[in-house]
Amino acid sequence: MQKFTAAVFFKIGTYLAYAKSGASPLSRDIKINPVLDMVEDEKGKIILAIRSQCQEIGLMVSIRCIDSIVDSLTTGRITVGEYVDSIGQLENIISWEMQDRLFMFIPPDRAAFYAKNDLFGPDVNVKFPDIQFDVIEAGNTYASGRGTACVFHLMRIMEFGVQKFGSVLGVTLASEKNWQPILEEIDKKIKALPQKAERTIQLADVSTMLYHVKIAWRNPTMHPKQIYTLEEAENILLAMKTFMQHLSTVV
Repeated sequence: MQKFTAAVFFKIGTYLAYAKSGASPLSRDIKINPVLDMVEDEKGKIILAIRSQCQEIGLMVSIRCIDSIVDSLTTGRITVGEYVDSIGQLENIISWEMQDRLFMFIPPDRAAFYAKNDLFGPDVNVKFPDIQFDVIEAGNTYASGRGTACVFHLMRIMEFGVQKFGSVLGVTLASEKNWQPILEEIDKKIKALPQKAERTIQLADVSTMLYHVKIAWRNPTMHPKQIYTLEEAENILLAMKTFMQHLSTVV
């Protein structure tokens, strides 16, 4: 999925309107002098700006049309009227190309989650580089409105986190075990430690976070009929973020 804002479309429309402005009926037959420097010439600047925006969203036919206009401008083989008409043709081509593309809108409150490399914070990135793919994809799928897909990636992060936490405590966490036995084994290990020690308190905090994540999940995530709303996905995402941040302090 390409990432760009609606400003791209606004700019293209603005540039096209500006490119056609200033041409009166009396000037249509006047030849345009060869544009020697597209970057310095006013018409050249506008055409190159339109090309840049079309490039950003992959409008390749429109780009070829623009390149043809640029060639005509630089060789002086075009009149003012022909230039204006070519801009009108370019408008149509851009419109047709856009009709073949699907553009999605992500609301501002979810857009902040998209392509977020440090969604769980820098400490989690440093301590657990192996989960970065799923962290980024959890943010991307949540931003895109796919709650169940978001939870799927969070589940993969949780599996990794639980295994790491279990290794800290010397707990063997077989993949086939469900949540309750895992929590019980972890709880036994923590209760066997000096209760007032700072390290024990840290471990207990992480265990508490793990319990809250378990509550957030409620039903087995891998159940084929399980569907998560965006609100549920957000709650689990925030719980996972807290758990992994706490876990990074004890691993």
